Amino acid sequence: MRRTLATTINVLALVVAIGACASSGATSGTRTSLPDRITASEIAPTGASTAYDLIRQLRPRWLQPNNTGRLSGGMTSQVTLVYLDGHKMGGLEMLNTISSTGIQSMQYLDAVRAATVLTDAGSDPVAGAIMIVTTH
Repeated sequence: MRRTLATTINVLALVVAIGACASSGATSGTRTSLPDRITASEIAPTGASTAYDLIRQLRPRWLQPNNTGRLSGGMTSQVTLVYLDGHKMGGLEMLNTISSTGIQSMQYLDAVRAATVLTDAGSDPVAGAIMIVTTH
């Protein structure tokens, strides 16, 4: 009896675990919006003309003012860097110069991930980075 009860509990636990895994994925036909990524399927219906407009419509949090903090006794502002196909373009103002045509995806890296991933961030304190990938 104990063995049967233990087996039944194990089977039920397995069924619940499998059901939880299966239900956590996106169902077919629905779009899942990720807070740190913009995909081509999200870009197409916006009608935006620049990368800035895309982000303003889809992920305005990425454009929030940069943080400021104390560095060596003075106030300093942190910069959000913009990368286009792996090349550093500059700060957020560069988003207005990038056409939305051909943008395949965009990803936001927070300060910690940017500091870990980017090797050419320079000496400015980095608040984050926006990585843009195009089809060109």
